[in-house]
Amino acid sequence: MPKYKVSEKNGGVTQNGGTSDISYDASYDKKSSDKPEVEERGEWANKWEFILSCIGLSVGLGNIWRFPYLAYANGGAAFVVAYIILQLLIGKPMYFLELVLGQYSGKGPTTVWALNPSGKGIGISQAIISLIVAIYYNVIMAYCLYYMFASMQGTLPWTVCKEEWKQFGCVEKTTKALRYCNPDKNITENCRCTLNATIDVYPFVNCTNVSYTGNPTAVAELYFYKEVIQKAPNLYPKDMGDPLWKLALCLLLSWIVVIVCIIKGIKSSGKVVYFSATFPYIILLILLIRGATLDGAIDGVIYFAVPKWEKLLDLKVWVAAAGQMFFSLGVSFGGIIMFGSFTKFRNNAYRDAVLIASCDLLTSIIAGFVIFTTFGGMAKVLDVDVQDVAKGGYGLAFVAYPEALSNLPPPQFWSIIFFFMLFTLGLDSQFALLETTLTCIHDEYPRLRKYKSHLCIGFGVACYLIALTCITPGGDYVVELLDVYGSDFAVLFVASCECVAVFWVYGIRKFFDDVNYMLGRPPSPAWYWIFCWVFCSPVLIALLFVYRMAEYSPPTITKDLPFPTFAQNIGWAITAFVICPIPLTFLFQFLFRAKGSLLQRLKTITRPTSEWGPNDKSKKQEIPLDYIANDGKHGVDNPINVVDENEINKL
Repeated sequence: MPKYKVSEKNGGVTQNGGTSDISYDASYDKKSSDKPEVEERGEWANKWEFILSCIGLSVGLGNIWRFPYLAYANGGAAFVVAYIILQLLIGKPMYFLELVLGQYSGKGPTTVWALNPSGKGIGISQAIISLIVAIYYNVIMAYCLYYMFASMQGTLPWTVCKEEWKQFGCVEKTTKALRYCNPDKNITENCRCTLNATIDVYPFVNCTNVSYTGNPTAVAELYFYKEVIQKAPNLYPKDMGDPLWKLALCLLLSWIVVIVCIIKGIKSSGKVVYFSATFPYIILLILLIRGATLDGAIDGVIYFAVPKWEKLLDLKVWVAAAGQMFFSLGVSFGGIIMFGSFTKFRNNAYRDAVLIASCDLLTSIIAGFVIFTTFGGMAKVLDVDVQDVAKGGYGLAFVAYPEALSNLPPPQFWSIIFFFMLFTLGLDSQFALLETTLTCIHDEYPRLRKYKSHLCIGFGVACYLIALTCITPGGDYVVELLDVYGSDFAVLFVASCECVAVFWVYGIRKFFDDVNYMLGRPPSPAWYWIFCWVFCSPVLIALLFVYRMAEYSPPTITKDLPFPTFAQNIGWAITAFVICPIPLTFLFQFLFRAKGSLLQRLKTITRPTSEWGPNDKSKKQEIPLDYIANDGKHGVDNPINVVDENEINKL
C-alpha cells in the first residue's frame, strides 16, 4: 500500500516516503471541516443528456445565418477548408481541454482554477462573457418569435409594400436595379423613374417608383428595419426611443421559456434538449429536401460550394474562419467546462469532443446547402443572380430567407417551422450561457444552491430589464456594441490566457497525467496534442487577437459612418470590464493571498491548491486538507487513492 510522508520543511506530502517540492500555506485553503453542509452539485442523468446539451451549445443560430454567408463571401469551399484546419489546430484541442478540466475536477469555470489560482480571473471573465452574450442572444431569439407569430396571418406581412414604404423604393420581390427610363430607346419593361415628367409619362415607358430614384429595396428588408426593430438613424440618447411593446412581449416570452427550462439546472434543461437539440435537424432535413427540388437549386450550390482557392492566401478568410469556429463551438465561454463538470469521472471525453466538433461542422455545412439551394431557386424565379438575394448577418435570417420562404407553398407553414427551428436552436445555447454564470455563483457560494430557483428567476428578471435597451429603435446598435466589445475581442484574449495558464504554467506533463488517470490512457497521438496545446493554440489565438486589435475598425451605422466616439468608449469600457478580472485576480492573489519573497509568492499562486484533484467520488481521500498539500501529480501516481491510516495518525 502506498504511503504518504509529511515534510516538516514545507508541509508537502508525496508517495513512497518522498517529499513534495511545493510550498504550502495552510491559510491559503479553507479547512474542509469548516465547510457547511451544502447541496450536491449533481450530474447528468445519462450520457445522452450531456451529448445533446453540448451539441445544443455548439450548434446555434450562427450555424444557420453566419456560417453559410461567411463561406459564400470568403471563397466557398476554400473557407470550409480553412475552418476545418483551424478546428483541428485550435477548436478540437481547446474543446477537449475544457471538457477534461471540468470532468476531471468536477468544478465549474471559476473553481476549476484551483489547478492554478493565478488564473481564476479567466473563469470570472468567462462567466461575464456568457452573461453578456445571454442578454443580447435572447433578443435575437425574440426576433424569431416575432416572425413566427407574424407568419400566422393570411398574407405574410413581409410580402406586401406599405404605402409609406414606397418612398424607399419598396418592391415586393428582390430585383436588379432598374435602368433609368429613356424614351429614345424602345423600353417596354419597367424602368426607373427620372422625376422628369416628360420622360416618365412618355408612351411605352413603364415608370415605377415615381417618388424614388434610388435602388429598389425588397419589402422583406423594409419590414425588418421599419416594422420589426424600427431602426433609429443613430444611437445618440435622443434617438434611442422607448422599448417596442411587441418585441418586449416576445422577449418576455423567450426569457420565461429559458427560465422554466433551466430553473432546476441540468435536471430540467437536460430533459428539454431531447427535443430542442434534435428538432432543428428534422426541420433542416425537410428544408434541404424541399430546396433541392427547386429549379435553380444547383446555382445556389455552386455559389456556396465551388472553391475559390486563391482565397486561402487572404488572411481575412482565416480570421473569419477562426471567429466563426470560436463562437460556434463555444470555446472559452465557460459552457464546456460547466457541462463537463457534471459528467461521470470515467466518461470518454476524447470521443465526445471529436463527436461534438464534427456535429458542429456538419450542421454548418448542411445549413449552407439548405440556405443556398433555396436562394438558387429564388434567383431562378426572379431572374437575378444568387448574390442579389444573399445577405449576411440578420439579413440572411430575417430578410433574404423570409422572402425565399414566401415562394414556397404554403408560405405560412414553411415560415412558422423555420422560425420555430431558429428559436429552438438558440434555446440550447441560451441554456448553456445562463447556466454557466449560475454555476460559477453556486460553486463559489455552495450554500446558494438551495436557492437555485430563486437565483435563476432573479437573473432572468435582471437580464430581461437590461435587454429592454436592445429592443428600442436604437437597440440594434446596442446589440452590435455588446457583440463586438463584449465577446469578440475579449474571448480571444481569454482563450490565449487559458492556454498559457494550463499548458505553460500548470504544465503539459501534469495535464497529460490527469487525462491518463481519468481515461485510462493518455491522449494520442501525443505529438499532435503537444504541438497543438503547447504551441499552436496559444500562439495562433494570440496572433488572432493582435491582428484583430491592429486591424480594428469601429462598428458602423452606415457604410461610411462609424459609431460615435462616446459609443466606442462605452464599448471599450465593456471590454475592460470583461478582461480586467484576469490581471486583477492575479494581483490580488499575489499581493494578499501569498506570503514570502516575490519568487515564493509567484510559486504559491501558480501551483495547485489542495482543492485540486480528481473528482473520483468512489475513491475520495478522507484526509484533512489543511495538513496535506497537493504535489501537482494528484492521483496519477496513486491509482487507488488510499492513504495509510498509521501515517495519518502520526499527523
